[in-house]
Amino acid sequence: MPETHTSGSTDPDSAVPLRFGASANRQEGGDGATMLYLGVFILLLAFFILLNSISHFHDEKVGAVIRSVDEAFSTQALLTGSPGDRQQARREAARAIQDLGDLIRADLPLAKVEAGDQTGTLVVSLPVDNLFLADGSAIRPSHQALMERMARALEPRRHGVSVRAEFLFATTGAADRAALVTRAGVLARSVTALGADPASLSVGMEPGTQTGQVRLLFTLQTGEGP
Repeated sequence: MPETHTSGSTDPDSAVPLRFGASANRQEGGDGATMLYLGVFILLLAFFILLNSISHFHDEKVGAVIRSVDEAFSTQALLTGSPGDRQQARREAARAIQDLGDLIRADLPLAKVEAGDQTGTLVVSLPVDNLFLADGSAIRPSHQALMERMARALEPRRHGVSVRAEFLFATTGAADRAALVTRAGVLARSVTALGADPASLSVGMEPGTQTGQVRLLFTLQTGEGP
């Protein structure tokens, strides 16, 4: 019988360990790569979560700042208004002063009226008895419309615009100053009861003025610097 030759060992016990060892090495290498990829994936996921959180926090901070600025400027706009709003309020106040002067000329022929069209001022001088009842306890009923027009000029206004008034009673030759004080209070209460702003009104005594006279001064205030 012819002889046959085989290379390597033919012992089955020695072949098995060789095949088993190679398979084990391949399995361990695959598990290591999987763990490495999984670790990298987890790190990347955590990184993106952190970036997303920072982005949302930044957006919220920016939004809060924008809202704060908007609210601040909105409040300022309500208080002062735009230049156009202030000009409109100024025109309305100047018109109220002009209407008041026209009514005084019509209702009180003895009154001396000086009006400054450009400066928004009105100065009225008239005898006290023309405005009050004989005992000084009240304004003459025939001047009710005048009191209403006066109160309208002195009503509260927006955008820093206002009309201020001074009621000054002459003390020269006055026998009873207490009566003048009473009349000053009556006049002030009459216009404030009709809606005039008390903060825009002042009354007082004025020496050196013609006896028995009262001066009514109205001035437009815009709240702006000189």
